[in-house]
Formats: sequence, C-alpha cells, structure tokens
Amino acid sequence: MFKSKFWLTVFFVYQAFSTALIAIGVWPKEIIYLNLGLQLAAVCFFNLENAIYSVVLSTPFYLVIPNSKFDSFSAWRIVFPVLFLVFLFKDKNYFQNGLQKKIEFFKWDKYLKYLFYILLLSIALADNKIPGLKKIAFGANIYLLYVVIFNVVKTKEQILSLIKTSFVATGAIVLFGFAQLFSSAFGNIYYFWQYWATFPARFYYGTTFADTALYSNSWFTATKGAWSLRMFSILPDSHAFAVIAMFSIPFASMLLFFAKSNWQKALYWIYIALAMLAISFSGTRGVWVGILAPVFILGYLYAKHFGREIIKPIAKPFLIFFIVLALSPFIQNAINHLGKGNADFLQRAETIYDLNESSNAGRIKIWKDTLKLSLAHPLLGVGYGNFQLSVSDQQSKALNLPKQYITAHSQYFDILAEAGLVGLIFFLLYLENIGKIFWQFFKSHYLFFEDGFVFFVICFAAYFIWLFAYSLFDGTIMNDRVLMFFFIDLAIAGNIIKIYSRENIN
Repeated sequence: MFKSKFWLTVFFVYQAFSTALIAIGVWPKEIIYLNLGLQLAAVCFFNLENAIYSVVLSTPFYLVIPNSKFDSFSAWRIVFPVLFLVFLFKDKNYFQNGLQKKIEFFKWDKYLKYLFYILLLSIALADNKIPGLKKIAFGANIYLLYVVIFNVVKTKEQILSLIKTSFVATGAIVLFGFAQLFSSAFGNIYYFWQYWATFPARFYYGTTFADTALYSNSWFTATKGAWSLRMFSILPDSHAFAVIAMFSIPFASMLLFFAKSNWQKALYWIYIALAMLAISFSGTRGVWVGILAPVFILGYLYAKHFGREIIKPIAKPFLIFFIVLALSPFIQNAINHLGKGNADFLQRAETIYDLNESSNAGRIKIWKDTLKLSLAHPLLGVGYGNFQLSVSDQQSKALNLPKQYITAHSQYFDILAEAGLVGLIFFLLYLENIGKIFWQFFKSHYLFFEDGFVFFVICFAAYFIWLFAYSLFDGTIMNDRVLMFFFIDLAIAGNIIKIYSRENIN
C-alpha cells in the first residue's frame, strides 16, 4: 500500500503539470474546478497533518476560480476555511471541550487580536465599509491556515516535515522564476509580456489585473536608458517574488542541518545562491536596502562576541547575496545576449539614493500625499481598506494605474492612512512583541548552535527583521502568498519556542 508521502508527491506533480497547462492556455479553465475538488478531497480524507502538507504544497498553484461575481476569487479562499472546519470536526473532543478550550494561540496573537479590533473600529467609522470588510476577510482567511498549523504541527518530526514541504513550495516558485526569466530570452520581449498578461496572469489573478498588466506592471526595470525584464515567477510583481525567495532561505538553511551527505549539503547551498540571485534579479531595491537591517544587527552581536557560533551560518547567505549582486552584471550580460534586454541590475542599485529618479520621486510623492491624508484623519484614519478611495483621478493617471492597485508604498504608511495613529501603534506593538519573544529565545538558546530547530527560530528572526525593514518601502506583506508564508513561518517558530520552553521547565 502506498504511503502518504507517495500520494503527496503525486498530488504535487499533478498540480504543477495541470496548472502549467491551464496557465498557458492549453487546458480549459474548467479544469480549475477539478483541481479544487482534488484539493478539498485531500483536505477531507488525508489525516490532518498530511492535509496541511497538501495545502502548503499547493500554494504555487492556487488559481482564480472562474465565476461572474468575484474576479480575483482564488481557490485558497475556499480551501483554507474547509481545512479549518476539518480541523475542528476531526477532533472527537471538540463538542465536549468547546471552541475556546480547543484552539490554542501563542503569546503574540493577543496583540494581533487588539489590532483586529482597531481595524474593525476604523471600518465602522469609515464612509465606505465594504473595502475594509473585504480586506479583513482576506487576512482572516489566511490566518486560519496559521491557526490550524499551530494547533496540529507540534512535534519536532512534524515541524521538520512541514519545513521540507514549505521548502518545496517556495523553492518551486523560485525555480519557476528562472523559467520565466529564461523563457523571455528566446523571443520578442513585447510578445512575451502580452502573452504572460493574457494567460498566466489572468488565470492566477483575474481579468482586471491581467487587463491592467497589459499596459502597466512592475515586470520591467529601466535604468539610464537601459531596460530588462525582472524575475517575478507566478507572482503578480517582482516585489512579492523577492520576499518569497527570502522566505525559502531559512527553510533551506535549516535543512542543511539534517542533510545526510555532502552532495545534499552542496545542493542546498546551490539553491541558497540561486535564491539570492533571484532576489538580485527581482530588481527590488527596497529588499536590497532592507537586508542592511539584519546584517547590521548580526554584525553588532558578532562584534560583541554574543552568539557568534549561531550567527556564522545565518550570516553566510547574506554574504552570498552581496557576492551575487556584485556578479549580477556579468550574469545579466549573458542573459541579455540571449534576449533583448540591456539593463544592469547593479546600475539599478546605484539609483537607490537618487531622489530625482522617476521611481523614487513617485514614491516620495505618494508618501507626502499619504502623510497629508493621515494628518486629516489622525486617530483612526480614513478606514481600513479605504486608501484607494482617497486616491484622486490625477494621481491614478500620473501612476498609470487603476486606483485599486495604488498603495502607500509602505506598510506603515498604509496602516497610518487607513487605521490612523492608533492602528499603527498596535501594529508596531504586534511586531515589537514578536521581536521581543525572538530576542528572549536567542538569549536563552544561542549556545545550542548545533540544534537545527533553535537555528531555524533565530534564522527566521533575522529574515523577520529583513521583511519589516523592507516594509518601510512597500506593502508586499499583504500579497496573499507572502502573507501565507509569513504565518507558516510564525506558526513553526511559535511551536519550536513552546517545545523548548517546556523542556526548560521540565
């Protein structure tokens, strides 16, 4: 009889194969219903642990469900609530214990609850409540995955399996990014752009996004008269792709601890180098700047002789990033030789401090407008989800984007505008509490540098810092795949901290 690992492998291969054929227009879109049915069957008939693995493995393959009401209604919006219901009803003690006693949360979740209440209050006071309720539903839907993982994946063996599964899912997105980049090198770049917007983007993110991407997107970089295609994989933009590549590195780094042979270790290091190269090829300058935050903190701790042994393996991928960024012009020249591009991503890095550069100037203009909006609604903002409604037609025309795709280009400014100073304070308290728990764990466990689970928590803490340093320049955390893996990582880290807290008590 085949084991669950076999069926999960078959499931992943089929998902990859069928999604590719749908996305390129070979198979009809109605196959999406079949794939959704198979995913729901896996959730219902696998045991809970394997049901979670099937859901995580499917993260690169969730397509928009064809319907006439909700253009961007992705399949995960059905899968996650069903997984949550299965989690509730598969426990025989559910009706005896009651919901409150059954579901466990971690210490940092109470701060997210407080933020949730503030966001609801801002919606209640807003003129238009529908966008905020939709945005709340979006986040709550993904949060259900976190709740199930935190309550089910509790042992070290289960956590290691989930990390392997998450590595496969994020690694697949990164590898698809290279396929996307090289596929554009063998033809007319304009036709590639139009084809990608017409087919893959439409099936992944809906008709409205696809129609917009036909004339306006972040798939290209232009510097000093030169241009080139960025790496963005199956994501709507290169920014979200860069963050997914970031998330994949702690998974790969931890698996190095459990690699049984030198060739396995070599493959993981090759992957880490490729992921860092993908971040370089994403052309996302905010991510490049954001890396300085964890590098500075790790460097400071290392200089103070505090946790040096565990800092060394965490710092190596960061060093690889700076190496591949420096080498990227040579690699890019080889790609440009195949294709039509002529941009140098290192030249793009040079524009970070150029305030007159078009992208930088546009971002600063949006920040100024957002601050003016925030000053007019200081305490609770214009209402969660209502930022786009405050965008003028002139701003939309200047940015060449529909209003629904315009953001404050900073997660912090976005919250400040929509939920006011009160919302921003509670968001920062949530992040501060997570950081404080990570710091306490680091101080208590940095001597256990040969323990892969301790390493993962501290490694993820460094990437947590990277993510929210980058969030100063963008609101990519609210991309659906990015938010999924943020919560997956958070659930894993929380359970590892719980395990080691119990071991210390015992």
